[in-house]
Amino acid sequence: MAGGDWLDVFLLLVVTTILQVRLVHGELHVDAEDISKTITTRSLRANDGGMVPSSVVQEWHSSGSCPTGTIPIRRLPKNVVNPDMAIIQPFHPSSDRFVMDGSNSLGDEFAVAVGLDWPYHGASALLPSYRPTKIEPHELSSTCIVVAATVNRTWVGDHGPGDFPPDVTNQIVVGLMASPSIFGNDNPNLYVYYTSDGGKRKRCFNLLCHGFVQTSSKIALGTSFINGGSSITYEGVPYVAMSIHKVPGQQQWWVSVNDTVIGYFPHTLFPTFFPESYINQLGGIVRNSRPNGVHTDTTMGNGRTPESGGSAVIKAYLAVAANGMDKKDRPVTLGATAPKCYDATVLGENLQVPGYDIAYGGPGGSGCDQ
Repeated sequence: MAGGDWLDVFLLLVVTTILQVRLVHGELHVDAEDISKTITTRSLRANDGGMVPSSVVQEWHSSGSCPTGTIPIRRLPKNVVNPDMAIIQPFHPSSDRFVMDGSNSLGDEFAVAVGLDWPYHGASALLPSYRPTKIEPHELSSTCIVVAATVNRTWVGDHGPGDFPPDVTNQIVVGLMASPSIFGNDNPNLYVYYTSDGGKRKRCFNLLCHGFVQTSSKIALGTSFINGGSSITYEGVPYVAMSIHKVPGQQQWWVSVNDTVIGYFPHTLFPTFFPESYINQLGGIVRNSRPNGVHTDTTMGNGRTPESGGSAVIKAYLAVAANGMDKKDRPVTLGATAPKCYDATVLGENLQVPGYDIAYGGPGGSGCDQ
């Protein structure tokens, strides 16, 4: 294997006591005496057109494991940026398909399917693990699950399932993201995110600030599933099972990856109560910085649109009902900000496992501006 096919990834493993993981000048800091172990792992790049092989554990486990009572924390390269993003926008569709053509402006491009049969207590799906075939240095390409809620309780009382809420102030996200500027590589890395004000000021990505409480020693945020992480493969593409969910009688929102609970978002993070969600959103997001003044050619999914055939597919989406049980929930709204280059569609029920399949993605490119 040529030297260029490897990337260095560094992990710090620290005890889970939250007092020993603190913020200094807005950045994650762990005192040297609290570090139990340092694992240095070499991350293998996929070079097979974006598809990655599958296994049952994350790749860093080949270089070590966490001592009892500790969690893995990735040490990011010094030149990465602190991500500053609002994951979803306050969509206000007027029909069952809405398009916001933002291809000529800076920002995030979306190709998503949205469930509105609320109230929800979460969502789950199988997300494909693709490394983008093309990604600009300061951009991102993500596949994710989003749950979001309005803070307008009067609106809730006056409306019912199927209505789009007036705001998405509270949001929680889990997914896979490739971003050289955030992670130091272009692999599909695991991430979580939340905001309690629609992404305006109060937001937190992974463990870079106060928010998500990690409880698992098995799975590290900010690391990829290339050469590991998925035991489910469809047509050569590995999938990672992910969910955001509430447990009946509990207030926090839990996050699971491959049937492993990795941690939770305390309800106290949300000044306005977040007892249920009114949007379940699934699909892709691309950061469009308009390099050289034209639309980015960063790919979403596997770089193909649903219309062209053979696009990336999120499989077996299920909602979590208010009673904590899984329920089939066909997304009723589709959204695309630049449909000429990224799009989404609901394929129908999965014939192998319960839930709905959603095709999404696209190649980007200057044609989006035409």
